[in-house]
Amino acid sequence: MTTAPTAADQLDTITERWTTLADRAGDRPTTTWPPAMGITRLLSEQERQEQAAERADTAPDAPGPRPAPVDVNILDVMTTIETGLLEAADAIAERVQRPAYRAQTGRGWTDEIHRDLALLAMKDAADPRRWKLTGQRTAPDAAEWLAQRLRDQPGPFRPLNDTERELVAAVAATAAEVLQRTLGDARQRTDVPHPCPMPCGGQLVVEGGDGQPPVVLCEDCGRSWTEAVA
Repeated sequence: MTTAPTAADQLDTITERWTTLADRAGDRPTTTWPPAMGITRLLSEQERQEQAAERADTAPDAPGPRPAPVDVNILDVMTTIETGLLEAADAIAERVQRPAYRAQTGRGWTDEIHRDLALLAMKDAADPRRWKLTGQRTAPDAAEWLAQRLRDQPGPFRPLNDTERELVAAVAATAAEVLQRTLGDARQRTDVPHPCPMPCGGQLVVEGGDGQPPVVLCEDCGRSWTEAVA
């Protein structure tokens, strides 16, 4: 029996797979969803002409400017995930992160007590466990920090309450699902715009997108089709 990942596990997935997602953004898209399996590969003549024109436009020796070798769809996904995680980390930090100590004795650095308190305040403010509300922040940084809060790791914070845990869990689940679906780690299910070729004429769906061979299923008669490997 497979155990469902916790919210902290989902945040770990984002931290671990972010570089892979960034690398994928620099590649030209090579796959689409849903896959063009035999039973769904029913293109009109106009669609065939459009595909041929697209291939001509993107050929290395075709005339005219070449499109940038960047997958803008993945860049959009990265922006969406990062924005959600940063906003969640900012909101949680505002609630649970303790303000840094402040030394206000007014006696100057010649006073030993003032000096010790000032150094303590500086060290507390610079604690690397603190979430920074300004400066350079990334999705992996936010995912790791939020996972540490869910695991109640020590630092200048109070523990999360139930509402805060639910907020982080919701963001983690959405971000991890989008990331895994984009990378092909999550299985997807999509309706096929063609009826079942069997007498039932039922609704067809295609499942796949998780690295496993895609399969077309009929929701009425239960028949399935897989693409034969040449």
